[in-house]
Amino acid sequence: MSSNPSTLKQRHYAALSSRLKSLQANLAESELQLDMMAEHLGYMNRLGVACGSQFMAVSRLLDVEIAQANEEAYAPPASSSQQTQGGA
Repeated sequence: MSSNPSTLKQRHYAALSSRLKSLQANLAESELQLDMMAEHLGYMNRLGVACGSQFMAVSRLLDVEIAQANEEAYAPPASSSQQTQGGA
């Protein structure tokens, strides 16, 4: 199975060329995927900021409601006799 050395070189170069084209196509696809991922990460950043701001707003409202509930729970009850004397 002796072949001409130039024929072997040509086949070797053809196979190498084919693999390089395949590698180039895969790298181009990877670049597109990375660009898409970067775009999606920007959207995720905006979504995270929106969720964080909603959480902070709800937390603030709940803090106010809890403070009001605590004030009502610990406030001394107004006696009914004081209310009637002040009104009469």
